[in-house]
Amino acid sequence: MKKLLILLAMSACCSAWAQDTLMKPMERKKPEGRKEYFRMYLVRPNGIGNNVLAKANDGQGGLGLAVTFYTIDKIHIIGGYDFIQYEVTDPSLAGNIQNTNLATFYLKVLYKIPVIRNVDFNPGFSVGNTTVHQKTHTTSYGKQNGVAVSPGFDIDYRITGGFRIFAGLNYCIAFPKTHTNEEYKSFYSTLQQLNIVFGIKF
Repeated sequence: MKKLLILLAMSACCSAWAQDTLMKPMERKKPEGRKEYFRMYLVRPNGIGNNVLAKANDGQGGLGLAVTFYTIDKIHIIGGYDFIQYEVTDPSLAGNIQNTNLATFYLKVLYKIPVIRNVDFNPGFSVGNTTVHQKTHTTSYGKQNGVAVSPGFDIDYRITGGFRIFAGLNYCIAFPKTHTNEEYKSFYSTLQQLNIVFGIKF
């Protein structure tokens, strides 16, 4: 009888331990996919609207770098830098220069929306300080500073861990402080772009 009680007690202990071991993995939260913290990308710029950027310049290309420094659930707060170059095609409107360069430091709010496995749709809105620099290869013809705002979106595909590739479209409107006659102010001080971006996140 004593041996039977010992066997029953041992069996109960083993059963409880096995049940606890099986339940623990079910209770554990599934690990989240790693979030991206850095992004590097290329820009295909395109001036649009009735302004000097669209009428007298041709987009050549650009690049950008951004860092995610704070997240709240699916909201990402991002700081970044864009550099975009245009080639002057009409000196009668843009002046006797070769290139128009736009450099922008920005702060962006992005919201991640899962679509299917490994794919997210990410609308966002940014505001920043932009500098328009007109120059030739050897001579600078001055800089104009202003504010730029940019709504847009990108779609990313997670390859592994936090590594993603992405492509997107951004509308950007910039307001550089340009000294010109009042009748020409909107033409030179309201620059619009529709830019395609593609790159990597990790």
